[in-house]
Amino acid sequence: MKRDRKVIANAVAAALALPGIWQVAVAQEDAATPVMSEVVVTAARIEGGAPLDSSHLGAASIAPYRASTSDSARLLDALPGVSAYGAGGVSSLPVIRGLADDRIRIQVDGMDLISSCANHMNPPLSYIDPTNVDNIRLFAGVTPVSAGGDSIAGTIQVNSAPAEFAKAGEDTLHKGQAGAFYRSNGNARGANLSATIANEMLSLSYSGSTAQADNYQAGGKFKPSGLSAGTSEWLSGDEVGSSLYKSENQLLGLALRYAEHLFEFKYGYQHIPYQGFPNQRMDMTDNTSNQVNARYLGQYDWGSLEARAYYQDTRHTMNFLADKLETSGPMQNPAGMPMDTRGKTTGAQLKAEIVSSVRDLFRVGAEYQRYRLDDWWDPISPVVAMPMAGMKGSTFWNINDGQRDRFDVYGEWEARWDRQWLSQLGLRSSTVRMDTGDVQGYNPLFYGNPENPASIPGAFNASDRQKTDHNIDLAALLRFTPAAEETYEAGYARKTRSPNLYERYAWSSNNPMAMNMVNWFGDGNGYVGDIDLDPEVAHTLSATASWHDAAREQWNFSLTPYYTYV
Repeated sequence: MKRDRKVIANAVAAALALPGIWQVAVAQEDAATPVMSEVVVTAARIEGGAPLDSSHLGAASIAPYRASTSDSARLLDALPGVSAYGAGGVSSLPVIRGLADDRIRIQVDGMDLISSCANHMNPPLSYIDPTNVDNIRLFAGVTPVSAGGDSIAGTIQVNSAPAEFAKAGEDTLHKGQAGAFYRSNGNARGANLSATIANEMLSLSYSGSTAQADNYQAGGKFKPSGLSAGTSEWLSGDEVGSSLYKSENQLLGLALRYAEHLFEFKYGYQHIPYQGFPNQRMDMTDNTSNQVNARYLGQYDWGSLEARAYYQDTRHTMNFLADKLETSGPMQNPAGMPMDTRGKTTGAQLKAEIVSSVRDLFRVGAEYQRYRLDDWWDPISPVVAMPMAGMKGSTFWNINDGQRDRFDVYGEWEARWDRQWLSQLGLRSSTVRMDTGDVQGYNPLFYGNPENPASIPGAFNASDRQKTDHNIDLAALLRFTPAAEETYEAGYARKTRSPNLYERYAWSSNNPMAMNMVNWFGDGNGYVGDIDLDPEVAHTLSATASWHDAAREQWNFSLTPYYTYV
């Protein structure tokens, strides 16, 4: 797909975003067409019954932060209760109240994406560039079952801009925008482009972005200047090695609107040719992803119906970038340690909001997700005097035909008893089925004979690896609004999460080198799985007192004590 696009513009705006950061935006409108507001079609709103400790960032709130980061997870820093574990330049791991990564349900344009990497170098939010993020919703603590599932911390929903259409009776809508940024630390630079053409029924849109940076500098010297150990790369005392990156993202959207019905189709493509990870032994040497996302939204007399189907195919490779690749000395290893991953995710969702009466609103839905993962490490031929014979032989199979299938159904009842009282009660049932194939190490000498049941890989192969979890989630919430300027809320949630494939099936417990290559927490430790690992169950109690202006637009002060037991 071509990355260059021509934009005819008649207005150019340049603005300083932050010190050391500059950004240029270009907007386009047809000269013969008067300026008009676009028609934006969105899903039925959940804000009214959302817990008080949930948060929302709209496009206007996000805009000032876009030029300051190339990592979409960092946009969450503006929300209370959220932080991020630093990793690669575009791959931080979000944290909600101390619980991180896979313990959070993360949706990008409604898709439940999965990190296909033993070191979680490609988390869900790395698949959308900050310049393409239109809005973010965070559910922390007591998450409604209609928004939760397979998580114990909460839910993060990140969306690109909704489809836009021309106003009724108006001419074709033409809209475009282009931007660029530069940040002096790490020589970070990038550009983005978006364009839309639409009439009253049909909308076609495109967005593309690129971002890259060299190693960044810390606030001061934290090490002596010199060659990175065993390499020919010189690092200054304040330079953070293996922190460089390059990322390219493209998104093509097509939408059709007819009466109260909306059909959307999106195709997304990502290519990350390299991304260094200061907190990992490995670096990313390629990440290529193709995504297809189809959605239907319909408004009816009784409420709304939404259906979605999506697919993602990810090819991910790791090795050592120049700052880590030892090309001299006693541990020289010019071939590095190639690691490969292929992940395929297929999902479907069906949900309805039913307005039963002025008081009662019901949300019901069903979800399906099918995930397949292969994780293998090709052998290398050691050079003379190189003590890396442990990587010689056959392909190391870390995960072989890993399977994780999830089936969910849920129901939720929201009742507005009067102007002061609101309640919400929900139940979700989830079935998770997991399995994997036989494994082997590079060679029997260092890793054990996979044909021998007494060895580590042999015992794994002889075991019953098929597991099925039956999980139940429950959420209950009660809200009291005695006056327009104050609101009080209390709730309880039981949330359940089954292990990921690495937590159950990473098997090499007899070789420290192999263990250290499996580090999805990014904390420098090595991990192995446990086939008999039980699902995590979290019980959360939360209460919120909120004081605000009557319109809830000018100011707000909230206090939320909570307790979570896992």
